[in-house]
Amino acid sequence: MRKYERFSIFTLALASISPGFSIAYHFNGISSGIAEKFGLYIPPEVISFITLFALSLYFYRVKGMGLPVIVTVLAVLYVLPYIGGVPIDKVPFVVLTAIPLGVSIVFVPYAHSLRFRIKSLGKSYLPDELEDLMERELKTILISMLPGAMLLVYLLYSTSLGKNPVGLFPTYTVVLFALLIGVVLSTLEGRKENASKTVLVFRTYLTAGDSFRVKIGSVWENGFELLLEGGSPVKRTVLLSFPSEKVPEYVVIRSPWDSKFLTKKKENVENGVRYVVFTTSRAPSSEGIPSAPP
Repeated sequence: MRKYERFSIFTLALASISPGFSIAYHFNGISSGIAEKFGLYIPPEVISFITLFALSLYFYRVKGMGLPVIVTVLAVLYVLPYIGGVPIDKVPFVVLTAIPLGVSIVFVPYAHSLRFRIKSLGKSYLPDELEDLMERELKTILISMLPGAMLLVYLLYSTSLGKNPVGLFPTYTVVLFALLIGVVLSTLEGRKENASKTVLVFRTYLTAGDSFRVKIGSVWENGFELLLEGGSPVKRTVLLSFPSEKVPEYVVIRSPWDSKFLTKKKENVENGVRYVVFTTSRAPSSEGIPSAPP
C-alpha cells in the first residue's frame, strides 16, 4: 500500500475517534449484550469507534467517496449529541475527545489533494521520490500546527484534561485549531509577496550533455518538466535558474540518459528578489558556484 494511502487511512482513523466518544451511549446495549453472552466487556466507545472507522473505510475504499465528505459527516456526528442536549460536563475528558477530529481536519485537505497530484505524475517516477515529496510537505504542515498545539496545551491545562470544560465547548477547539493554521499560512504567504521578483533555482547531479539546451517539457497541475537536449553524456552538477511568477511544488529535470525529481529545499529574499531553491535529496553540494544564490 502506498504511503499516501496509509496516511489517508490514518486520517480517517483519527476523525473516527472523536464521534466514537460522543455517540458511544448508543452502543451501551451492544456492549452489555456482548458482556452477558461471552463474558467479555468491550467499552461502548471502542465499539462505536470500530463501527465508524469500518464504515469510513468502506465508503473511502469501496465506494470511492472523498475524504472531505467522510470527515464532514464524522464531524457532524461528533457535534450532534451536544446540540441535542447532552451536557458536555457529563462527558469524561470532553476536550481531549476533540483533539483527534481537530488534527484530522487539518490533514484532510492535504491528503485529498495529494491523492490526485500523485495520479497526475503517472507511472514515470520512482515511489521513493514521491514519498520524499510527501515527507517534506508533512514536515511543513506539522510545523505550522505548532500555534494550535500551544493553544491545546492551554485548553487542557485550564480544563483539567477536559474534565471541567468551564464553558469551552470542544467544537470551539476544532474551529480555533483550523483558524490558527489559516492565520499562520496566510502570514507566511504575505511575507513572500513582499518580494518584487521570484527566481526559481534548480540544482541537481545527473548524466547530461557537456553542453545542452533547456526547454519546457510536460506541464502538470503542480509542477513541470525541464528537458536538457544535446551534447555528449557526462555526470555533472546542473544548476539552472529563471524568473517565474508561479512557484511549482516539484520539477522533473530530464536528459536523454537520466532524470531527477526535485522538490523545494529552501527560499530566501535578497534585495527584493525571492530565490526558491529546488534540489533532490541526494544531490551533492555545489558550493562555490557563483550563479547560485546564498
